[in-house]
Amino acid sequence: MYKLTALTLVAALVLTACGGGPETLIMSRRTGLTGSGEITQGALRNSGDMTIITRFETFTGRWVAMREGANQSLELLNSYASGSVLRGTARLLSETEAGFGTAILTSDGGRSMRCEFRYTGMQINAIGVCETTDGEVFDLQVS
Repeated sequence: MYKLTALTLVAALVLTACGGGPETLIMSRRTGLTGSGEITQGALRNSGDMTIITRFETFTGRWVAMREGANQSLELLNSYASGSVLRGTARLLSETEAGFGTAILTSDGGRSMRCEFRYTGMQINAIGVCETTDGEVFDLQVS
């Protein structure tokens, strides 16, 4: 039963990793305006595209992260049951890491936004702050 549970967990992790990029949320400290979007290539990458959509404009651009203290391992998991009922092989990549990142975005309304964040994890879970060229400050969450 334990091996079946382990195989199910590995399958769930693989399916999660194949989904879309991490969701990005922002909220203005001044007005409470919120926005959402996503980053691409968050898993095991050092850069990618970022999009944030608010009620009034859409910001797009690039993010870059400086990873520090990475610790990687690749394991092969074999699972067998009696009577050949269950057989399976899975590869599991585990990585613990953290780092700092920035994003430089421009909007369809002509404003620019610069974000700074601290992140952790293979899929990039982050918190940070973004500021537009006219001084509006946003809290940033990526998960």
